[in-house]
Amino acid sequence: MKKIHTLLLCLLLTPFSGEARERTVNDFPTAVRAEYVFACMSANQASPNFIRRCSCAIDKIAARLSYKEYAQAEALVRVQLGNSPRSEAYQGVGLSKKPLDKLYRAMAAAELACF
Repeated sequence: MKKIHTLLLCLLLTPFSGEARERTVNDFPTAVRAEYVFACMSANQASPNFIRRCSCAIDKIAARLSYKEYAQAEALVRVQLGNSPRSEAYQGVGLSKKPLDKLYRAMAAAELACF
Protein backbone atom coordinates (compact mmCIF):
# COMPACT_ATOMS: atom_id res chain seq x y z
CA MET A 1 0.00 0.00 0.00
CA LYS A 2 2.90 2.34 0.76
CA LYS A 3 4.20 1.99 -2.78
CA ILE A 4 0.80 2.89 -4.24
CA HIS A 5 0.97 6.07 -2.18
CA THR A 6 4.48 6.61 -3.50
CA LEU A 7 3.28 6.23 -7.08
CA LEU A 8 0.41 8.62 -6.35
CA LEU A 9 2.95 11.09 -4.96
CA CYS A 10 4.98 10.70 -8.16
CA LEU A 11 1.87 11.46 -10.14
CA LEU A 12 1.23 14.60 -8.12
CA LEU A 13 4.81 15.77 -8.47
CA THR A 14 4.71 15.38 -12.24
CA PRO A 15 3.77 18.75 -13.74
CA PHE A 16 0.53 18.82 -15.68
CA SER A 17 0.84 19.46 -19.37
CA GLY A 18 -2.40 20.52 -21.04
CA GLU A 19 -1.26 19.19 -24.40
CA ALA A 20 -3.38 16.17 -25.30
CA ARG A 21 -2.76 14.28 -28.50
CA GLU A 22 -4.53 11.42 -30.20
CA ARG A 23 -3.53 7.96 -28.98
CA THR A 24 -0.54 6.49 -30.75
CA VAL A 25 1.69 3.59 -29.83
CA ASN A 26 3.75 5.90 -27.60
CA ASP A 27 1.74 9.04 -26.92
CA PHE A 28 3.27 10.00 -23.57
CA PRO A 29 5.69 12.89 -24.12
CA THR A 30 9.26 12.06 -23.13
CA ALA A 31 9.33 15.01 -20.72
CA VAL A 32 6.30 13.64 -18.84
CA ARG A 33 7.91 10.21 -18.57
CA ALA A 34 11.18 11.76 -17.34
CA GLU A 35 9.39 13.96 -14.80
CA TYR A 36 7.53 10.91 -13.48
CA VAL A 37 10.80 8.98 -13.10
CA PHE A 38 12.51 11.90 -11.32
CA ALA A 39 9.54 12.36 -8.96
CA CYS A 40 9.36 8.61 -8.30
CA MET A 41 13.07 8.48 -7.54
CA SER A 42 12.87 11.47 -5.21
CA ALA A 43 10.06 9.73 -3.34
CA ASN A 44 12.14 6.54 -3.07
CA GLN A 45 15.88 6.46 -3.79
CA ALA A 46 18.14 8.04 -6.36
CA SER A 47 19.73 4.79 -7.45
CA PRO A 48 20.07 2.82 -10.68
CA ASN A 49 17.68 0.24 -9.24
CA PHE A 50 14.95 2.85 -8.86
CA ILE A 51 15.64 4.33 -12.29
CA ARG A 52 14.65 0.93 -13.67
CA ARG A 53 11.69 0.50 -11.34
CA CYS A 54 10.30 3.99 -11.87
CA SER A 55 10.82 3.79 -15.65
CA CYS A 56 9.03 0.46 -15.65
CA ALA A 57 6.14 1.98 -13.67
CA ILE A 58 5.48 4.84 -16.10
CA ASP A 59 5.79 2.43 -19.03
CA LYS A 60 3.16 0.15 -17.48
CA ILE A 61 0.87 3.10 -16.79
CA ALA A 62 1.33 4.35 -20.37
CA ALA A 63 0.46 0.90 -21.68
CA ARG A 64 -2.91 1.05 -19.92
CA LEU A 65 -3.83 4.72 -20.36
CA SER A 66 -3.59 7.18 -23.19
CA TYR A 67 -1.77 10.38 -22.37
CA LYS A 68 -5.09 12.23 -22.53
CA GLU A 69 -6.60 9.90 -19.90
CA TYR A 70 -3.49 10.24 -17.73
CA ALA A 71 -3.55 14.05 -17.95
CA GLN A 72 -7.26 14.19 -17.12
CA ALA A 73 -6.90 11.88 -14.11
CA GLU A 74 -3.84 13.83 -12.93
CA ALA A 75 -5.82 17.06 -13.10
CA LEU A 76 -8.64 15.49 -11.08
CA VAL A 77 -6.21 14.29 -8.42
CA ARG A 78 -4.69 17.76 -8.18
CA VAL A 79 -8.11 19.39 -7.80
CA GLN A 80 -9.32 16.84 -5.25
CA LEU A 81 -6.23 17.14 -3.07
CA GLY A 82 -6.07 20.91 -3.33
CA ASN A 83 -7.01 23.25 -0.52
CA SER A 84 -9.80 25.17 -2.16
CA PRO A 85 -13.59 25.18 -2.11
CA ARG A 86 -13.48 23.45 -5.50
CA SER A 87 -11.63 20.44 -4.12
CA GLU A 88 -14.59 19.36 -1.98
CA ALA A 89 -16.91 19.70 -4.94
CA TYR A 90 -14.81 17.31 -7.02
CA GLN A 91 -14.37 14.68 -4.30
CA GLY A 92 -17.93 13.47 -4.56
CA VAL A 93 -18.46 13.91 -8.28
CA GLY A 94 -19.29 10.66 -10.02
CA LEU A 95 -17.74 11.90 -13.26
CA SER A 96 -14.30 11.76 -11.69
CA LYS A 97 -14.69 8.19 -10.44
CA LYS A 98 -14.13 6.38 -13.74
CA PRO A 99 -10.91 8.19 -14.80
CA LEU A 100 -9.44 7.92 -11.31
CA ASP A 101 -10.34 4.25 -11.00
CA LYS A 102 -8.62 3.57 -14.31
CA LEU A 103 -5.52 5.47 -13.18
CA TYR A 104 -5.41 3.68 -9.81
CA ARG A 105 -5.76 0.28 -11.51
CA ALA A 106 -2.88 1.18 -13.85
CA MET A 107 -0.77 2.31 -10.89
CA ALA A 108 -1.52 -0.89 -8.99
CA ALA A 109 -0.54 -2.99 -12.01
CA ALA A 110 2.66 -0.96 -12.33
CA GLU A 111 3.39 -1.55 -8.65
CA LEU A 112 2.97 -5.30 -9.00
CA ALA A 113 5.05 -5.51 -12.14
CA CYS A 114 7.87 -3.12 -11.24
CA PHE A 115 8.28 -2.95 -7.49
